[in-house]
Amino acid sequence: MRRIVPPLAVAVAMLLALGAYGAFGQQGHVIGSKHDLASPGVAACEQCHIPHDAYGDYLWARGPNPAGETYVGVRPLCYSCHDGTVTEEGRYAFDETLSQHPTVPGEPSKDCDMCHNAHTPEYGNFLLFPSGANLCRSCHGKAGPTDHPVDVDAAVAPLDSQWNPSTGDLSGTRLWDAAGAGPGNQVKCLSCHSAHGGLEGSDLSTMPYRDPTSTISPLCQNCHP
Repeated sequence: MRRIVPPLAVAVAMLLALGAYGAFGQQGHVIGSKHDLASPGVAACEQCHIPHDAYGDYLWARGPNPAGETYVGVRPLCYSCHDGTVTEEGRYAFDETLSQHPTVPGEPSKDCDMCHNAHTPEYGNFLLFPSGANLCRSCHGKAGPTDHPVDVDAAVAPLDSQWNPSTGDLSGTRLWDAAGAGPGNQVKCLSCHSAHGGLEGSDLSTMPYRDPTSTISPLCQNCHP
């Protein structure tokens, strides 16, 4: 005899399936990523969020602002680990002495979440789009025929190619592989610019474009000596 499933049971099953998707869909991508900070008895989600007695709209598991800081939006949660207490990686993104990409703190999709999502690790650095070292072009239509060319082989190697603010090196012009995912010999947007750790007062440049004591641009001369 064929068994008839009550409508209520079907509805409950659908709700459970949706809940499972919420846990193991996009958010489930945290599992196995660099944001998977789970420990025995404590799930990965609980490292940042809790359903009850939480702090703010994002259900933060702990007070998001460190002593003396007044960040709002998603930045406090990012900073709570990327201030050097949990990881040194990306710490320079919160260094107010460095030039940072403009954001609108606290406004969804215009804060850190303009470019990053803590739940999507597949594009590296938890970026929202697979643009590699041409990240800038996801929003900016530059690098056209009348702008500096990108995706081209460099004629010579830069004199200084070691830009790496994680080690305190805030100067240099990097060359990339064709995908913009690692070192190579091609010029990309991030050869000259950086969303974090740019020189103060510049267009997020990794080297000074103008030298007040010279008519030669240090940024240009680094590749065109």
